[in-house]
Amino acid sequence: MFLEFHKAFSNFYDKKQLLLKTMLYLHETKHTILFTSLILLLLLIDVGQFFLIGTHIIPLLLCLYCVLLLHHLRYISLMCIAFLQCLESFCFYNFFFIACVYLIPITLLALFFRKNLYPSYAHTIALALAGTIIQIYAVEGYFLGISPISHYTIMRFSGILLITICFSLTINIWGVQDNRA
Repeated sequence: MFLEFHKAFSNFYDKKQLLLKTMLYLHETKHTILFTSLILLLLLIDVGQFFLIGTHIIPLLLCLYCVLLLHHLRYISLMCIAFLQCLESFCFYNFFFIACVYLIPITLLALFFRKNLYPSYAHTIALALAGTIIQIYAVEGYFLGISPISHYTIMRFSGILLITICFSLTINIWGVQDNRA
């Protein structure tokens, strides 16, 4: 009797695991398509800002990169976003790898945060602001010789704060675990 019950239960459990794996695969495919379309939309908005307004006010891909570094560490998606940021810097400044000047330090800082500190929204905001400070003062100010304007910098910081908080809250609503999961 016990053997039959055990066999029936294990058979039911195996079928349930198979259904669960299939459902997770479909769930990931839907999110992959949504994520890809979101990244392409953010790239178009970033490039459109630069070509329509003449300045790059809110770097949306940088904000998404900082949020995903701390909440959803998947190397393929992060490398795609980093590649698109390099492509974006090629469109803006005619230098492909100049985006690595701020991408590498914030990636190392994010790995330090993930390893040694408890999860917090402040880390995401600190990464986004550190990336923007490096971009404004090191890339544009030092390497390219473009002097930063104070009201432009303040407006950029405000936009980055708003967008980073919105992305962080959206990622949490979607159910993505923090860095200790």
